[in-house]
Amino acid sequence: MTPAPYDEGPGSGVTPPDQDARAAGALYGLAIGDALGMPTQMLPRPLVVERYGPVVDGFHPAPPDHPLAAGMPAGAVTDDTEQAMLVAGLLLDGHGTADPAELARRLVAWEDSMRARGSLDLLGPSTKRAVSRVLAGASVDEAGRYGDTNGAAMRITPVGVAVPSSDLGVLVDRVADVSRLTHNTGVALAAAAAVAAAVSAGIDGATVAEAVRVARAAAAL
Repeated sequence: MTPAPYDEGPGSGVTPPDQDARAAGALYGLAIGDALGMPTQMLPRPLVVERYGPVVDGFHPAPPDHPLAAGMPAGAVTDDTEQAMLVAGLLLDGHGTADPAELARRLVAWEDSMRARGSLDLLGPSTKRAVSRVLAGASVDEAGRYGDTNGAAMRITPVGVAVPSSDLGVLVDRVADVSRLTHNTGVALAAAAAVAAAVSAGIDGATVAEAVRVARAAAAL
């Protein structure tokens, strides 16, 4: 008997079309949301409202006096999307695993490319400090022990795409693999785990309430 389409059993690596579409939507949503917020990052809320209104309802170029994004055109993405794509490439090349030392090398290469383009949107403070320590010989676990900022959460979406929410232990382990280099603190890892779990649950078809429950469970692991 010929099985129904996509009825391949667990572990086959075959995903239904709706899951593929949701995975693509997670990455598109990341990039689109990033581009919408690009001109407002780092700006105080009163200034955002003054320039764009209470809701940013379209793509805008960054203002010329912007501390990070001056000169960026409407619709441009920031380091949030670029580093998420870097993580996606790392997972693809590692067949689902992530080597922290290779992540360090790729982050340095990414920043070099950004400098070459004249961008000011470079590595954040926790990531910059940790990568510098690893390249100077520090261990991966030691390098990120003070990283309590949001850099891990901002680039973690590909882990949620790659790992199903049915096994939160594996998902959280993969989050740690990708994050501990730069953000090896409880608060940063919990935040990244929550984001990845919510993305994964959404791809698996969860409601918003269910995704929030899964995210909270992942953050607590």
